[in-house]
Amino acid sequence: TFHEILSELKIIDKRAKTWRALLYYLDNAERLKDCAAKLHWAMEEFQVSSKVDSCLKDLQRHEELRMGQERILESQQEMHQGLQRELQKGRNEVRYGFLEMREAMKEQDTSHALSSILSSVLPPDPKIFGRREYIQKAVKLLLSATGGRIVILGPGGMGKTSVALKVIHDSLVVERFGDNRCWIPCEQATSVPLFIELIARSLNLPNSSSKDRLAEIIAFLKSSKILYVLLLDNFETPWDIEGHQSHVADVLTSLASIPTVSLIITMRGNQHPSSHTIEWTEPRLPSLLQLDLDSAEEAFLKISPAAKGDPGLRTLLQKLDCMPLAITLMAKLSEDGETISELLEQWKSERTRLLDQPGGDRRNSIEVSIRLSLHSRSVKGNPDAIRLLSVLAMLPAGAALDRVPQMCPSIPGWRAALRVLRAAALVYGSVDKSRIQMLSPIQSYILLHHPLEQQSLKELRALYYELAPEDKSRVAHPDFKNVRQELVKEEANLEAILINALHDQNGDRETAISASVSYTLYLIHQRPRSEVIAEAVLVAKATDSSMLARCLYWYATILYRQGRSQEAESVFKEARDEYTKTGNQESAAQCSGHLGALLLDRGQLEKARALMQESRDTLLQLGSVNKAAWCLWDFGRTYSKQGDYKSACSIFEQARLEFDSTGDHIGSLRCLTTLGSALGHQGDYDAAESALEEATSGFIELGDLYSAAHCLCDLGIVFKQAGNYPLSLEKFQEGLAIYTQIGNLPAAEKCKAEIDELQALLTTG
Repeated sequence: TFHEILSELKIIDKRAKTWRALLYYLDNAERLKDCAAKLHWAMEEFQVSSKVDSCLKDLQRHEELRMGQERILESQQEMHQGLQRELQKGRNEVRYGFLEMREAMKEQDTSHALSSILSSVLPPDPKIFGRREYIQKAVKLLLSATGGRIVILGPGGMGKTSVALKVIHDSLVVERFGDNRCWIPCEQATSVPLFIELIARSLNLPNSSSKDRLAEIIAFLKSSKILYVLLLDNFETPWDIEGHQSHVADVLTSLASIPTVSLIITMRGNQHPSSHTIEWTEPRLPSLLQLDLDSAEEAFLKISPAAKGDPGLRTLLQKLDCMPLAITLMAKLSEDGETISELLEQWKSERTRLLDQPGGDRRNSIEVSIRLSLHSRSVKGNPDAIRLLSVLAMLPAGAALDRVPQMCPSIPGWRAALRVLRAAALVYGSVDKSRIQMLSPIQSYILLHHPLEQQSLKELRALYYELAPEDKSRVAHPDFKNVRQELVKEEANLEAILINALHDQNGDRETAISASVSYTLYLIHQRPRSEVIAEAVLVAKATDSSMLARCLYWYATILYRQGRSQEAESVFKEARDEYTKTGNQESAAQCSGHLGALLLDRGQLEKARALMQESRDTLLQLGSVNKAAWCLWDFGRTYSKQGDYKSACSIFEQARLEFDSTGDHIGSLRCLTTLGSALGHQGDYDAAESALEEATSGFIELGDLYSAAHCLCDLGIVFKQAGNYPLSLEKFQEGLAIYTQIGNLPAAEKCKAEIDELQALLTTG
């Protein structure tokens, strides 16, 4: 029995020294229990039970403690180490297996790609629109005595391949190189071996198992006395192979070193490859940008002739920034039956998605083409590039270079990011190099897929809101000319930012509404456009804004300046009602005065006078002398309309005194304008000319283009009345130019009618 017990304990002890103790813990406990029973029986047999009981209890206690503490701890450690070793071994096996598999796949892919390369047959001479001077210059450089090496750069979708093919099919190029004009579609070159093999295939070299295929190519070209021209099309694909740019550069340098080989490269971006090792033919070609509007229209109509004569076609082309790929894709939609007006509406909401085709490639999807540029190695390598691009995309008129640091204070590395974006041709410089611009399709894609994050958006809005502060946006303010000088190039940008802010339900829309009103005060005296203030009215109504009445008032004023009298009347009435609700009697009375002016324009003199008088009386009672003076001025216009010019002159003189007493220079000049017109009708041409010339100069000095144009037309009428048709024609033409500039089409049409009549009089006279 003692031998049996000893054997059992040895088994338990052996198990306790391994990580398997955990697994056998319960079994060991049972074995110990059994050993104890056997030992107890044996001790009784030998009559030593009392001592053995004590020893057994000590043994059992000792064994349990040892198993429960030391052995279990050791076993856990051993098990953990064992598992770690097994896990690391598994990781290594997976890693090595993956590497082997990847290499095998690469070899298989390369082998498959090599076997599937199509023969690089030179595509036919393409039909191309515009670019004539560019192509002539490229041909001249290519045919230089030392062998041409030229690079056609530019953004994706600009038609670089078409231009290059046009060059290589030029009669002079054909005459020099004959059939040795090779097209290498580098788009297929996803590895260096593929790139080299594509060159070999384009040269019709036989298949080879040589480990140095490039050496075979170079040897062939050097040994041949024939002139070759190689067109490396879409060269950015091999150039951007990760970790292999130096290898690709070596290939290119080797080709460029052969005197009998000329090179044409098309490549996204605006940087020449390997400029430190290759002497590209000078002067280098500029980056290829958008088509001129006439060529863009010709290209569109070639695909969709049914769109000829559509008044919206040129607007659509301008929306696309005359980008060749975008024009082609949009023209195909037109060819399929979409009208130009429908395409314009769809572009507003869908943007570049309208020109995206599922499963498309760079040739038939504008979004794929743009994504290729965004995924270039240089752009992906700069974390600030896309962020800066998102800022610039908010600015359709481009960004002034000196303002970029203020636009993106949270992008300290903006200079490096800008260099990357320029190199990738995602942005480009203006002609005078003062602004950074972006093609409209690229801008639309970025706005859609990479919207500006909130903090940067807030910073950009604040910067642009400061361009048109409310007090300085009024033409009478001494700083108005400075505001105008700053804003003249930023109007489109500010409008885009305001519209974006008004639509942003998570932003400060009340501040956006206020900024929209301030901008409208500026526009009234420049180009009375209504898009921003009209949107502000809608948002003010939707948000129950406290600024609704002001929005309505200035919207109505803009409509009146645009010659949209019926709409202006409706909005002025709405504004008056809102002012009345809030207890603002002064502004409500002012709205009534404007409604009287609208009645005057329709010839309803008595109703107009009654409303003007009522408005003036209310304003005088409220102590608003300046606004009451405007009612008096309108009152005088009713007499001019009636033909009572003497009474009109008297009222204008009185109103001018009231304006002067309140320091309202604009009101005083307006009185001078109507006074000059009334004097002309009375036959006092010299006094009329003097008054109107003074008023014109005053408005121009202040920057009030609308009023200056009105004065010029009044001068044209005075000279016409005096029989001085040449001078009258000159003044109307000056007025027409300003009305056209500020977008007042009704007034411009009236000018054109006067001009036509005067030209007829001068012809017959």
